[in-house]
Amino acid sequence: MTNAEKEYFCAWAASLLAAPEGTMTAELDQEAMRSLGEENVRQWGGDPRLLSEFFAGKKPEDLLPALQREYARLFTDGHGEKISLVESTYKPWTQDSGCALAFAGTKGLLMGDCALHMRQMFRELSLEVPEKFRSTPDHLVLELEFLSFLYHSAGPEQIQRFIEDHLNWIPNLRDQMGRAHPHPFYRNAIELIYLFLLHEKKEGKAKDHGPQNLH
Repeated sequence: MTNAEKEYFCAWAASLLAAPEGTMTAELDQEAMRSLGEENVRQWGGDPRLLSEFFAGKKPEDLLPALQREYARLFTDGHGEKISLVESTYKPWTQDSGCALAFAGTKGLLMGDCALHMRQMFRELSLEVPEKFRSTPDHLVLELEFLSFLYHSAGPEQIQRFIEDHLNWIPNLRDQMGRAHPHPFYRNAIELIYLFLLHEKKEGKAKDHGPQNLH
């Protein structure tokens, strides 16, 4: 894949995990994404049929209500699965050994080190964290959009560093999704993101022979 194709894929993947609304489902069957298709999924080591959930020709008016219910069950409903899409919740709140707070090493909290780092990177690039992500600047949707931005404007070292630092929790998310018996749409979305990032890590390792933490 070219960087332009990777940029497009990351933006597309981010749209899959945004709260489903409006014309979201009508925009899934885009020719540009279809053209990336099966060949790349196969190259990543995945089953090309993962794409079928997005390009199966379902009527948007039928799919949208189902996705709205499932999104609530998986990600927002207090009586559902409550799977987090926020990086901070998968990691200790801070890596600062000098922090005296009792919850410093606790997982499951918002606005940890990684969130502060995301906010700092946005500030340094004169970008603004969208209002809906102000309390979760390390939400996966925003991280994928930021990665898309990096494929457009940054070098390979910066891209690999971001994947290593901020997207190494995706295997944990994938495991949680597997236990929740999700709608194939969300199961396949996470699997595609996982496979893409794993392939990017392998590509990076082949270039610099560095460690690989995404597995």
